[in-house]
Parts: sequence; C-alpha cells; structure tokens
Amino acid sequence: MQLKYGILGKIKEGNNLGWFVKFIDDREHTGGFYINEFEDPEGDEGFDTWLETENDVKGYIFENDWKIEWID
Repeated sequence: MQLKYGILGKIKEGNNLGWFVKFIDDREHTGGFYINEFEDPEGDEGFDTWLETENDVKGYIFENDWKIEWID
C-alpha cells in the first residue's frame, strides 16, 4: 500500500473498521510520524499514535490488517 500523508482515508478492512485515518509526516517538528484515527471524518472523537520511522508506520498498518480507501 502506498502511504499518503495529509490525506483522509477510510479503513475498509481490519481493526477500527469504518473509522477514518490520516498519516502526518512530522519529521521536521517531532522527528517522526503521526497516525490520527477518528470515528467520523470531522475528527471529533479519536486518538493519535506517534511512530519514529516510516517502516514503523507500515508495520502499524500491517499489524492492524488495514485496507484503506483514500478520500482525495
């Protein structure tokens, strides 16, 4: 799967099915990456995860069995 940063996606398979996700490349400020997960597209309810490397982000996606539909 191609990672898209700053683009909203919907989780179509895996953990948190039906939730929305956005990947943020924040290496300039924190040295890593954020994964924001929300129940609705407005992002009112949810949480974020910080990871150090892009490989960690890919591992997180794999561990959660995610298939993501990007909303461009």
